Formats: sequence, C-alpha cells, structure tokens
Amino acid sequence: MPSFVTKLCAPYFIHAVPYPIRIIVFVILSACGMLLIALTPAYTDGGTISTKLAGVVLASLSSGGGELSFLGLTHFYGPFSLAAWGSGTGGAGLIGAGAYAVATTSFGFSVKATLLASACLPAIMLLSFFVVLPREPLKRAEKKESEVEPLSTSLDSDPTNPPDPDDIESAEQEDERLLGGSADHRDKKPVSQKAKLVLKGFKANLRRSRSLFFPL
Repeated sequence: MPSFVTKLCAPYFIHAVPYPIRIIVFVILSACGMLLIALTPAYTDGGTISTKLAGVVLASLSSGGGELSFLGLTHFYGPFSLAAWGSGTGGAGLIGAGAYAVATTSFGFSVKATLLASACLPAIMLLSFFVVLPREPLKRAEKKESEVEPLSTSLDSDPTNPPDPDDIESAEQEDERLLGGSADHRDKKPVSQKAKLVLKGFKANLRRSRSLFFPL
C-alpha cells in the first residue's frame, strides 16, 4: 500500500527533487527498512510487530519511489532503457524472492543473516546511478529544464474544469517577470517563491486529474 500511494501521488511533485537526492534517499529508506526488520527481536522475544511493519513501510516507499524515478530516467536514455527498466522491474520480484528462498533453505542461512546481507544490496543503485549510468544526457536535460518555461502551460486543464482566473493572472505576471529578467535574477529568486510555484503547479495538476477519478 505505501508503494501504491507513492506511485499515485509522487508524480505530481517529485519532479522538484533532483535525481541524485532521490536515489540517495531511496537507498537509505530501503537499507533502513531491511535493517529494522532484521534487528528487531522476534515477537516471542519481546519485539513488536509494529516495528517490523515500519521496516516494511520504509522498504515499500523506497520501492515505489525508486521505480517511478528510474522510469522517469528512461525519457533521457532512449527506448532501450525502457525495455531494460521493464525487464528489471519484472525480474526483481522473482530474483529477490528466489535469492531469499535459496539462502534460507539450500544454504541454511538464518532469516536475520539473510536480511542483513540484503541490506547491502541497495548500494548497487548508488553504483549504477553515479558510476555506471552516463550522466551527459541527464545533464543536458537538466540544463534545458533550467531555461524559462511558460507557467501558464501548467495551468491548462480540462474544459469542464477551468482553472481559477486569479491563478492564471498571477502565472502570467510571473511569466513576464521571468522572461524579462536575466538568468542571474532567476537564480536569486527566494526559496519561498519557488515553493509557492511548485505548490501552485501541484494544485493545478490535482484539479486536472480530478476528472480521471470523478468523471462528469
């Protein structure tokens, strides 16, 4: 359920978080989730089920956020990367479950030892992103995204659910200020103002997506 909720809501705001920060956060969540489950004593030894469930929640959040983030990265690396993402996502469940079963049965490792060893595996994501993955396509895309884009496009909505006139007017005024200013001026924009713009775009996306769940 945490993974499902993440996939449902995160696409509306996760674009505001740079990819390197996302990967680091998801790796930490995944490792902490498995460590929390492995190091928590059994229920019969005084451990609590809620603590182990908290570890499951952390791992689930990492799984959902990491899946959609890497899916977003396929936009910069061509159709072959999408095929690789699909095969990796589909095989991860089978390989992960199979490796756990083999380790705890054929090799005779304990559940705790297997989970402790698995807690090191998320580091492969760090290696894949920061070492293996070519960074030039992503850097070029980030450079293009840093250029000015009309904010009014983010307020486009379904004809049956038009945006508020005040939002359109304020967005147009912001467009004029951005287009008329220099790059240095944009870089010096207060953080609070940037947060307001992100929040405004998030609200506009929610209004636009409402018709998908509650069609007229």
